[in-house]
Amino acid sequence: MLDLKRQDGIRLSSVVLSDARLVRLSWLVPLCSVLIAVTLHFVLGNARDLPFFISEADYPGPERFVFTTGLLISAVLHCLLTLRMYILFKSHSRRRILFAATILGVISSTHLAVLAFANMYDYIVIHVYTSIVVFHGGFAWAILAHYSLEKPHPKGRQIRLASIAIAFVSLMVMTVSINRGITQVRSELGLESNLIPLNQLQPWIVVAAPAEFILFFSLLGCLASFSWDVRDNSSQFEKTAIEG
Repeated sequence: MLDLKRQDGIRLSSVVLSDARLVRLSWLVPLCSVLIAVTLHFVLGNARDLPFFISEADYPGPERFVFTTGLLISAVLHCLLTLRMYILFKSHSRRRILFAATILGVISSTHLAVLAFANMYDYIVIHVYTSIVVFHGGFAWAILAHYSLEKPHPKGRQIRLASIAIAFVSLMVMTVSINRGITQVRSELGLESNLIPLNQLQPWIVVAAPAEFILFFSLLGCLASFSWDVRDNSSQFEKTAIEG
């Protein structure tokens, strides 16, 4: 049983998850999952080269278990947070923008769940598609969710705007760099994009991979920045429910 309208948070069966803990887990779980998977991938000697993309850590072995499990849980948490934020914010926000943000959040979350199982080694086409939706959709969600708030918390607003700016720059750098590499290698070798070996793209991955990590961290920064807004609105939601 799922209850998203409780005063004290959300209820999953017999477990009640407070709003503060939900926000914290939404960025902490993906952070730990990726860092552990990437570290295992490197320590176990499975790294193809340095630097490498985050998704390269979704490699057969213990790192794949961490990567897949972590991203799947992250997808569920982000979907729950998106829906919970809509309930908390809808009475005093720019409702149409908030609704659009909620739709984007759900779409990004569902694609992240698919991405958790669509590794780049066996399902490259699906992996690239879901990665694009997750990164671009998550970025758009952060922007819309921010501008849906009529009175965002000053601290959260400051962190969020900085995170959004960094995310935009890193997304552009990653996209331009890898697209240039694919275009050049494809013209030289006559291969389709999904058939180009990563080693052939390494001169561009040297730029694109660090940009991807920065993008990842900045999107987590966006998630974490809503902690203050969720806390304030959660208190107001509880007060309104009691008065009602």
